[in-house]
Amino acid sequence: MESVGRKVGEFFGNLLSEGKSLGDLKKALERFFEEVERQGIKFEFSAEIKDNVLITRSKCPIYRLFPVWCDRGCIPFVEGFASSFNVNVRRVSKQPEDEFCTFEFSE
Repeated sequence: MESVGRKVGEFFGNLLSEGKSLGDLKKALERFFEEVERQGIKFEFSAEIKDNVLITRSKCPIYRLFPVWCDRGCIPFVEGFASSFNVNVRRVSKQPEDEFCTFEFSE
C-alpha cells in the first residue's frame, strides 16, 4: 500500500504542480481538496504559510471508512505529492487522536 500511495500522490502532485515553491504547493493542495469536496467528501481543509513552513489542517473522514489508510497509505501519499514540489513533509497530528490531521511542509 505504501508504494501505491506514494505513486498516486506523485501523480496528483505532478498533475497539479505549476511551480516548485511552498506557495505553489499550497495552491495545488487547495485545488485538490476543492475538487475532492466537489465530489461530496468534506475535509474542511485549510492551509497557511508561516515562517517558511506550509501548515495544512483537515478533518479527514477516511480514518472512519478505511483506518488502515491512515497507518499505511496517508504518509506515502502525502510524501509523493510533496516530492513533486521538492519539499519535505511530516505529520504533526492525526485523527481520531486529535481533532485535525495536520501536516508541515518545508523546503
